[in-house]
Amino acid sequence: RRSSDLGTRAPQRSSPELNILYNTEEEPAEKSAVAQVLQAQLSKAGIPVTLEPVSNSVFYERIGAGKFQCALALWYLDYDDPEGFLTDFYSKSGFRMSKYESAEYDQAYLSGLLAPNVEKKREGFHLAHQILLKDLPWVPLYSNTELFLLSKGAEGFRSNAYQYYDYRRVNRENVRVASNIELQTLDPALVYDLASKHVATQSYEGLVAMDDHLQIVPALAESWEFSPRMDRLSFKLRGGVKFHGKFGDLDAGDVKASFERLLRQNSPYAYIFDHVKGVDEFKNKKAAQVSGFRVESPTRFTIDLKEPFPTMLNWLLAPAAFVLPAELPAKYDFSKGSAGTGPFILKSWDGNLAALEANPSYWGKAEDGNSLPRAKSLSIRIMKEVNAMLTAFQQGQLDVLNVPLALYGEVLDQTGQVKAKYSDYQFRTVPLNNLKFLAFRMGTGPWGTDAALRHKVYDSVDRGTIVTTLFRGKARMARGLIPQMEGKVQ
Repeated sequence: RRSSDLGTRAPQRSSPELNILYNTEEEPAEKSAVAQVLQAQLSKAGIPVTLEPVSNSVFYERIGAGKFQCALALWYLDYDDPEGFLTDFYSKSGFRMSKYESAEYDQAYLSGLLAPNVEKKREGFHLAHQILLKDLPWVPLYSNTELFLLSKGAEGFRSNAYQYYDYRRVNRENVRVASNIELQTLDPALVYDLASKHVATQSYEGLVAMDDHLQIVPALAESWEFSPRMDRLSFKLRGGVKFHGKFGDLDAGDVKASFERLLRQNSPYAYIFDHVKGVDEFKNKKAAQVSGFRVESPTRFTIDLKEPFPTMLNWLLAPAAFVLPAELPAKYDFSKGSAGTGPFILKSWDGNLAALEANPSYWGKAEDGNSLPRAKSLSIRIMKEVNAMLTAFQQGQLDVLNVPLALYGEVLDQTGQVKAKYSDYQFRTVPLNNLKFLAFRMGTGPWGTDAALRHKVYDSVDRGTIVTTLFRGKARMARGLIPQMEGKVQ
């Protein structure tokens, strides 16, 4: 649907200059290409654009401080719930990229978040989404697809729409992979970027997980149960689960300690426990423990909620909710070794290579009953130069290649089909439930105070060209801020 479908447009007025900030260390080729296409499209529509490429640290420093006019950014989820695309606009959320403020939005968001049933939840979130489409703190652009080339023996690799990478079933002695995105942290409580999530999810696990069909399944908890009012969530922990190293066996005290640690670490995901009893008192240092985290027995852990809140289960999929041993030292160095329960044990991280070994005590089993992981080791290398990454894959030094946009011309033909020279590899595509967008710094003129200017940007972007020309069809146009609730701009 092009902008002409929105009705007769008023004569264009001259626009102030728009400065677009973007990160040159996170998907650099994609960000640069998209930014240049946007610059050309918006300039043609009478919106002069300057581009400001900056390093990863500068980008997040500027975003956090609100020192930007407009930013080309990525939003991805850790769980299958539309709320994840809405939380950043809620006035009490932690990150709040655009610093958006709307009492009307807050009311609609909370009505969906705390809804007693699925119908009311969708109704509240739909209303919240319509408010955002009117105010446009973000202008949606596209959702992309991940492309993988797999060498022989690597076919057991699994991933899903939320970019969880599972190497447990890869039938090779040593699994070697790479990422062109710089890793930010190895502490699960602080994981907020895709590269850090990639490594952390190999060594750490939560009470629940998401399967290939995007369903919540047991992980460290073998079962769970909500109370009839949905204000209490109880877990039965899996027996015989061992932490890496000398930290011993998992029990409910570890879960409680991990969740309280998340809050003390000022995690970007601290909001996931906002609806738990006693969290406010704990944050304000009026209580030494969170009363709503209850250890009922070594194998039973319960979360008491302030109100009915079924979304609590979904939020526990976030890496920040992964479980660590209660006796973990306060200043534990995560780069020296992992302290989780996952299939691979981190042995070292030198800033360039994460070297992991199979966990011989891992609890998980394959569908045939055999032990997991199948491989003896896993290495995840940071390779910012994508051509070097491709060469390494071609020479058999990598087993899985996540194909970035910069390599589309090499791997795909003009129709988006894999070229014959790569026919010996398995080619896999995974549509992602993410959003690439332009975020405006709300409240700061002229762009953050004039919705008409932001709508002009929305109307002037030719998403079809981005999808077909840049991505060779391996992306989807985004016209709404929630891929599942695209709607129409009012």
